[in-house]
Amino acid sequence: MSSVHLIVKWSGKKYDIDVDLTHNGEMLKMQMFSLTTVEPKKQKILIKGKMLKDEDHIADLGLVDNQIIMMMGSVGGSISRPSKPLKFLEDMSYEEVTKELKFSSGLVNLGNTCYMSSTIQCLYSIKELMNSLNENQADPNNSIDSKLTSSLRDLFNTLNKKSGSVTPTAFLNNLRLSKSMYNEIDRESGVHKQQDAEECWNDILSFINKGLKDPKLSKNFVDSYLEGEFITTYQCDENPEEPSTYVIEKFRKLDCRIDKSVNYLQQGLNLSLVQKINKNSPTLNREAVYTATSRLTRLPKYLTINFLRFFWKAKENIDAKIVKKVKFPFELDVTEFTSPELATKLKPARDYLNKRKDFLESNNKKLKMAKIAENDAMAGADIKPKTSAEASSSSGNSKMAVDPPVSNSSSNIFNRVPIIEKPVLDSTLTADIGCNPSGVYDLIAVLTHTGRNSSSGHYIAWVKKESEESFESFETLGGGISSSFNLKNINDDTKLWYKFDDDKVSIVDESEIVKLEGGGDWHTAYITLYRAKNFD
Repeated sequence: MSSVHLIVKWSGKKYDIDVDLTHNGEMLKMQMFSLTTVEPKKQKILIKGKMLKDEDHIADLGLVDNQIIMMMGSVGGSISRPSKPLKFLEDMSYEEVTKELKFSSGLVNLGNTCYMSSTIQCLYSIKELMNSLNENQADPNNSIDSKLTSSLRDLFNTLNKKSGSVTPTAFLNNLRLSKSMYNEIDRESGVHKQQDAEECWNDILSFINKGLKDPKLSKNFVDSYLEGEFITTYQCDENPEEPSTYVIEKFRKLDCRIDKSVNYLQQGLNLSLVQKINKNSPTLNREAVYTATSRLTRLPKYLTINFLRFFWKAKENIDAKIVKKVKFPFELDVTEFTSPELATKLKPARDYLNKRKDFLESNNKKLKMAKIAENDAMAGADIKPKTSAEASSSSGNSKMAVDPPVSNSSSNIFNRVPIIEKPVLDSTLTADIGCNPSGVYDLIAVLTHTGRNSSSGHYIAWVKKESEESFESFETLGGGISSSFNLKNINDDTKLWYKFDDDKVSIVDESEIVKLEGGGDWHTAYITLYRAKNFD
């Protein structure tokens, strides 16, 4: 039996409905909404004396055909009965789903181009880049840098329309013209070879840094928003009396080295920033061991981190993969890797973010506790048996009583919000457009790889859904869309991500991103993109 026939009693009326046993409580409420216009959040459905929860599976409730259940709840004035019947995602094609819900667009694979598609989807999450591309005032010449930059602008604008899958032909052609490597053909298969996504990432940034000129920036866009700086000090281990030397270098990515001791991203970063090297010693007149210690002196707004998962196997002539699990955080604080001078400048903004974080965590706990107490009180009031006097007084009225007013105690918590003064930033940081003034980052994109070497396997992009980005409403979709994904969970606390598998786009929650840390043949983080935490 795949469905069960139920009789739902509400407000003196009876409704015959067929309920799919694979559905949950949320979907049953949506069915009743289409019949009664009682909003799902106002419905209270009693089954065998218990209140139906959204996450309850219908198959687990022990329902039988023609069973009578009771629904309570009043009709609200804000939502009217849907003009179209209820529509379920599982009954729609992939293209219908993505267009209806206004998902971000995927990129069609044009023959081993997943390395390029995943890179583009990650870079597309840099909103300032799209703005600068649209305001580009670089000389309109025929250089490959200019052509590739223009085609990236057009591709970003097409993706921004969210009108279904996009075929990136123009950009791919320019990428293949820019470097012969991207135009190599595999002799056995006759199709273009798979390439390394990290190389593609670096090349695209190099090309647009030459082909993009934003009039609002004193430096090129990539130099402003994606390039940092560090100072490396060299100290001779074999002669402590030898004066140390230093060199200042630019970087567009930090490396996370991986060995047996590395279990966390921060450990891999430290391994990369503090290394033992051999070089000639002027005091010993021979090659000696030095400690090279790098400290960050400028942090870009967007920080790219490359997990060094591939190493060269000469015998097999391939880049073999290190599959070791390395955990990476959703919030990354890199102040431990900065110079003392920069750490001092970052402190005001960092302290402000920590205070705000502590308050929000405390406030969320209070809010959840108040909400639980509210729901428990309402549930108790709904199922409380009537006295004989109450039953007698209401016997002449066939309509259900209006729901009791909901206590506003949970919202009153916000009446005691403490004032946290905004930080006063160092003048050098405020003048540095595109820098990170706090040292704290949020993870916004992950590029993953499956397979055993960089020139094979498959690349996928995982991009965080912006909080202000919303799906189409139930009303717009003609009665609403429901799915196994549980759309009701889309709220301010939900952390959702787009999974871009070429032209296939899906929504996952944050728990799926945690699984990308490696340790097997599943999708493994290869590049992570962090954005400076906003404190406005």
